[in-house]
Amino acid sequence: AQCSCSGTNVDCLNKRHASVPAGIPNNAQILYLHVNQITKLEPGVFDSLTQLTNLNLHTNQLTALPEGVFDRLANLRELRLWGNQLASLPAGVFDKLTQLTHLGLDQNQLTSVPAGVFDRLVNLEVLGLCCNKLTELPSSAFAKLTRLKHLGLDGNQLKSIPDGAFARLSSLTHVWLHTNPWDCQCTDILYLSGWVAQHSGIVGEGWWTVKPDGVKCSGTNTPVRAVTEASTSPSK
Repeated sequence: AQCSCSGTNVDCLNKRHASVPAGIPNNAQILYLHVNQITKLEPGVFDSLTQLTNLNLHTNQLTALPEGVFDRLANLRELRLWGNQLASLPAGVFDKLTQLTHLGLDQNQLTSVPAGVFDRLVNLEVLGLCCNKLTELPSSAFAKLTRLKHLGLDGNQLKSIPDGAFARLSSLTHVWLHTNPWDCQCTDILYLSGWVAQHSGIVGEGWWTVKPDGVKCSGTNTPVRAVTEASTSPSK
C-alpha cells in the first residue's frame, strides 16, 4: 500500500491508508490522499509539507480536524475535504490559507460553521458546503469572500439566510440553494427572496442549469423568490 511519486506529485489514492503515511517528501506540491480510510489527522502531520499547493483528503472517514493542522500550508491553493464525517470545524482552522482558491467541505456532517472561519480566505473562488446539516449561517460568514465565484449551500437544513449575508459576494457567478427547508411563513425569508429575485441568473442546480425557482418554500412548490412581505409574519 505504498504511494507513488512523480516529480512533486505524491499519489496515495485508494491505498487503504488508515492514517497519513510517513515519509512524504518535503518538496511535495500535490498530495492525493483521497479514497482511503483515514479516520483522523495527527496534530502537525502536514507541518513539514510547506510547499503543498493541492491537498486532497476527500472520501475518507475524518470526524474532526485538529486545531492548527493546516497552519504551515501557506502555499495551499486547493483543499478538498468533502465526503468525510466532519461534525464541526475548529475556529481559525483555515486562517493561514490566504492563497486558497478552492475549499470543498461538501458531504460532511456540519451543523454550523464558526463565525469568521472563512475570513482570511480572501482569494477563495469556490466554496462547497452542500449536503451537510447546516441549520443556520453566521451573518458575516461570507463577508470577506469578494472573489468567490461558486457557492454551494444546497442540501442542508437552512430555513433562512441572515440579512445581508450575500452582500459582499460581488464576483459570484454560480450559487446552489435548492433542497433546503426554506421557511416562507416568517419574515426572515425576505432577504433571500429578494436576493434570488435580483440574482436569478446565477441561481441554479446540477452542472449547470439556471433554475432560480428550484429554491422552494418548505412544504410547498412556491418559489422563494415569489414570497412577499404580505404573506409572512415576524419570527417569534
